[in-house]
Amino acid sequence: MRRKFTSLGILSFFLMGGLAYAQVKGVLKDSNGFPMEEAEVIVTRTGTSVFTDGDGSFNVDAKVGDTLKIIDSNGEEKTIKVTSTTLGDVKFTSKKSDDIELGTVNIIGGIKLDPAQKVGSYTIVSRDNFENTPVSSIDEVLNGRVAGLNYSTASGDPGSSNMMLIRGVGSILGTPNPLYVIDGIVVGKGADNASLMESWNPLSSIDPNMIENVTVLKDASATALYGARGANGVIVVTTKKGKYGQAPRFNFSSDMAIQNIAFDKIRMMNASQYHQYGGQTFFNSQKALGQTFSSLEDAISQFIKNNDAGWDGITETDWRKAVQRNQSFVNTYNFSITGGTKGISYRAGITYYKNKPLIQTTDFDRKSAILAFDQKVTENLKYGFSLNYTGVKRKTIPDANASANPWLSSLFIPTTKSIYNPDGSYNQTNLGEVTEGFNPIGNLHNNYLKGKIDTYLGSFTAEYKFLKYFTFNTVFGGQRQLMDEVVWWNPNFGDGKAQNGFMQTGETHIWDWNWTNTLSFRKKFNDLHDVDFSIGSDYQDHEYKLRQKQGRDFSEPIPDFQYSDPEKFLDIDKGSGYFFKWRQDSYFSKLSYIYDNKYTLAGQVRYDRISVLPKKNRGGVFWSVAGSWDIGKEEFLKGSSVVDNLILRGSYGRLGNVPFADMWGRQYDYYALVATSQTIPYGDDYYTSISSAGNANLDWEISKQLDLGFEFNLYKRALGLIFSYYNKQTEGALFNAVTKPESGSPSSYIANVADISNKGFEITLTSTPVNKDFKWDINANFSRNLNVIKKLNVDSKPYFYNSSGPKGEDCEDCLNALQDGKLLGEYYVWLWAGPNNDPNAGELGVGSWYTDASRTTITTDKSQAERVWLDKSAFPKYMAGISNTFSYKGLSLNVFFTGQFDFYVHNDFHSFFFHDGNFQGRNQIVDAMDYWTPENTGAANPKPQLNNPNNSRLVSDRWLRKGDHIRLKEVKLAYSFGDKFKQQTGIKNLTLYAKGFNLWTYAFDKDLNFDPESISNAWSFMGKGAFNYTTPIMKSFSIGMSLDF
Repeated sequence: MRRKFTSLGILSFFLMGGLAYAQVKGVLKDSNGFPMEEAEVIVTRTGTSVFTDGDGSFNVDAKVGDTLKIIDSNGEEKTIKVTSTTLGDVKFTSKKSDDIELGTVNIIGGIKLDPAQKVGSYTIVSRDNFENTPVSSIDEVLNGRVAGLNYSTASGDPGSSNMMLIRGVGSILGTPNPLYVIDGIVVGKGADNASLMESWNPLSSIDPNMIENVTVLKDASATALYGARGANGVIVVTTKKGKYGQAPRFNFSSDMAIQNIAFDKIRMMNASQYHQYGGQTFFNSQKALGQTFSSLEDAISQFIKNNDAGWDGITETDWRKAVQRNQSFVNTYNFSITGGTKGISYRAGITYYKNKPLIQTTDFDRKSAILAFDQKVTENLKYGFSLNYTGVKRKTIPDANASANPWLSSLFIPTTKSIYNPDGSYNQTNLGEVTEGFNPIGNLHNNYLKGKIDTYLGSFTAEYKFLKYFTFNTVFGGQRQLMDEVVWWNPNFGDGKAQNGFMQTGETHIWDWNWTNTLSFRKKFNDLHDVDFSIGSDYQDHEYKLRQKQGRDFSEPIPDFQYSDPEKFLDIDKGSGYFFKWRQDSYFSKLSYIYDNKYTLAGQVRYDRISVLPKKNRGGVFWSVAGSWDIGKEEFLKGSSVVDNLILRGSYGRLGNVPFADMWGRQYDYYALVATSQTIPYGDDYYTSISSAGNANLDWEISKQLDLGFEFNLYKRALGLIFSYYNKQTEGALFNAVTKPESGSPSSYIANVADISNKGFEITLTSTPVNKDFKWDINANFSRNLNVIKKLNVDSKPYFYNSSGPKGEDCEDCLNALQDGKLLGEYYVWLWAGPNNDPNAGELGVGSWYTDASRTTITTDKSQAERVWLDKSAFPKYMAGISNTFSYKGLSLNVFFTGQFDFYVHNDFHSFFFHDGNFQGRNQIVDAMDYWTPENTGAANPKPQLNNPNNSRLVSDRWLRKGDHIRLKEVKLAYSFGDKFKQQTGIKNLTLYAKGFNLWTYAFDKDLNFDPESISNAWSFMGKGAFNYTTPIMKSFSIGMSLDF
């Protein structure tokens, strides 16, 4: 609840500190019994006012006999007398019953979510969760707050792409993310559009402080109006607007946060451990070395001679610490003005967000501005517009498995190596087995990878009511994103060393616009029959342009090499680029019927025609039907002192999806394409190859979704529960189909060959155990999802993939595979048996495997063992979140936990950091020190041997870790100063707060040493479960203030 105040002066506050008022509490509800958020409650005698919370509650300093004036978000007023300090439910009835708009979220065009017709499954996350948050992207805020939503991130570097899954993965190819809609404008699925940066999350262009609410649509009845693009769910973002009839209100807020790694258990060997491990490797490999050692100490000396000849016996470089800033921090400044008159509302705001991330030289700088205006021209005509601009300047790093990734290379380099040479220059050659020139500190300060992203988002809305029951609504708008990227490799460092310098620039232009028109009829007949019917049209257009140029072999000896023009190179690639465009025309209709405010039937249908499919398959019809029964309004429950409401609901629908429509490289899969960039010699002639086989039968993915549920509130909403069961079946999912052998190259093409199943349930619980001066609110959710490949249609063999993409039917270093009847993301690996202690199985101390799933026989020859399906997946089966909010007058404390359970993750670089002796000059995780010796036969790791002869370091379930974890996601302690202070200072509201984010993580697997919410990439589900040393996820602690005046 936010407060608004008038006063005389701060001195009077101290002189009149004994003046007391009572705390008057109540809950404001509309005529249908639903909470009214953001209504202003004014004490007419003093001018003190507050705004209702998301549940309609308010708490204001007043006394019995005072008059309260209530103003809703449309500017309508009502006055009530204070008859008690506890008013209970206060009903607010609009003067114009035909104008009541119960829904607070526009779904599409003029069609709104109507709580009185709740037949679908959706969750609304309010503005309080987004304000004053240190994160760079709104999708991270949703993590744990929405039942059935799974969040993971490709990197802790701000601006990196994230993966959001609503009720599991429904597509194998393309992004599995939901569709995002901002103020009625479809802006895609948050797909990574970076051409040079490791990744870019377009949602990082949305300032969280500008959000009013976010609605997550889950089932077919909630998403069917988006037809072909709603199968993976829809996230509707509504930005803040002005308030009719509200005097201008200014707000300034500021926040400062310090950051560190959220979950960090990676410990690398120090010099002594590194030398001992290397010496043990030599001692165990005397035959391979052609040397004989009289003792382990002799072997250690030889190892140092071979790999650390110049070591001074003192140097212990903490390379991980060296690439980090001394202090990572975030600063946020936000200013806004909100207000309106009887027929006008407006809001303007600006925000500056500065993030200095963990890694040196990286930077994220965002400036945002918003302008929103609405006007009621007449009783029947209103219009409005919203304009948003965001400018981001980002300096990032090569990530994942790139040699230039400083986080990765800082772990590879032994601590015995110095950052600098004795003359002060960067050490470029004595780095162990790290490639010459890849000193991570030198790379950070002499190379760069940066981008400038400008995003413009605007929408215009007009609505006209006529003939009493009809409404016409039009929404026109679009998104324009301009991205300039540049990568510079210094001639003396890293990747640029072999090319005498390299530079590449990229210019990306993305244009999305759509125009939606709806005509609606709504009338209630005889106070029993409520009919709501809408028809509409929707046009969407997406355009992607990319231009790149590059140069190498630098021609001018510029001392700092900080250059930005490829034309200064001797070897110049004049340019390359891409242009992709698609359009979609749609027509839709929605009909709902409510009888006696108790029984609801609803149906919606949409026809889509999209240009990315072959002409014969471009059109698709998608629909849903739904119904609900409000049992709480039946006679036998009316007046119940226990049951406030009880609703049964269900829905079924058929939706569509084209997973590659939002990705920049996959618009033409139905064409057979020729590789124009190369010709291949054939005798005395040349020929060109076919790069894509094409498929003239390519069609929509079809998602059939069933949702059944109930919800209730008890004891005047002291306890509430929402339960949903869902069954989501995807038919004809796109995947690689194998061509006939006689067809030659290419060997596969894209086809509708796979079926995917997602089944599960969701529970959302709300409770207010205490509701007095001291208040305690609980909001919790729990969900289960089982994601299965029902049919793959490749053949009976497993189809392998790793974090870089599909790998086909043969992949020695892949841990995951797809096959009929198996879990999506299931691991298919050899079973690790540990260091061998059975002389009948082979050499003692080396790695061994079980020969089959029975785990009865072991072998030290991996070729004698078979892969086994583990029934373990990279996707959590269970997810949970729980928030406890405690408040007493102006003081509040919120504690929010999240959890993900029953899933497994792996380190993509396991064979490097537990290499079992394969690499002499690379450092390892300290856990590798627990290796087998005759005196330590119960060790976790085999005895190290040079070149790891039996490949024990390679793929097996040895590298799987249980990803189950609980995270203290957020803690916020806030104090809003009491009315007496505000009355005397002229300040309408002052709130001070301290906030922690990702403060603590408990991992159920003691051997898990990396963040389980990290993934290798977000462009495909195939990145899930794989950690490849991207920048770690961060935790933060912040203090801030919010001032209304």
